[in-house]
Amino acid sequence: MHPAAGGAMTFRDRTARARRPLRPSGVPSGAVLFALCLLAVACTGGPGSPSGSPGTPATLGSGPLVARTADQFGSDLDRLKGRVVVINFWASWCAPCRAEMPDLERASRELAGEPVTFIGVDASDERSKAAEALARAGITYPTVYDRKGIYGGLASQWSVASLPQTWFLDKEGRRRVRIARQVRPGEVRATVNRLLAAP
Repeated sequence: MHPAAGGAMTFRDRTARARRPLRPSGVPSGAVLFALCLLAVACTGGPGSPSGSPGTPATLGSGPLVARTADQFGSDLDRLKGRVVVINFWASWCAPCRAEMPDLERASRELAGEPVTFIGVDASDERSKAAEALARAGITYPTVYDRKGIYGGLASQWSVASLPQTWFLDKEGRRRVRIARQVRPGEVRATVNRLLAAP
C-alpha cells in the first residue's frame, strides 16, 4: 500500500478485499430515524457532556453509521447554521485516517460548550469495519456512512478524491478551509477558533 503525497491515501490504495462490493445498508430502524433527526443539531463532547448551546441535545456517540444522501446531508448542514462545522472524511482501511482520529476526538471534547459540531463521514468503506474503527478510537461525535464515497456519494460532492480530508464550515455554512491530509496535533482546534472569532 503506497500513500499518496502529503500522507493521504487514495481509494486505489485499498486492499483487494476492501474493493469487494459492500453489503447494502438496509432499512433504518426507528432508533436510527430518531438519530437522523438529532444529527442535525448534534454537538461535541462525550456522552452526557454539556451541549454547544442551550437546548441542543448531547452528542449521539458513535451510534449507528447513518446513511445520508447528498440532499439529506445538505439539509442537515443547513440546520447547523450559526455553528462552525468540522466534517472529517475517512475510512477504516486508511492508516492516516485512523492515526488522526484521537486528535479529532480530543478537539471535539476540548471544544464542548462552543457552537461547534463535528461530523465524521465514512467513505467507500465496509460498515462493520468502520464501526470497529470508531469503537477502537472512542469517537463520540456522529458519523455518516457514505457507502458510495467518491463514486457518486457524499465524498464526490465535496471534491474528496483521497483520504483523509477535513472540511471546515463557517457559521454561515460556507466551506472555508480544507485539509487534504492527516491533521496535525492542535490544527483542528486552531482552525475552529479562527472561524469562531471571524465576524
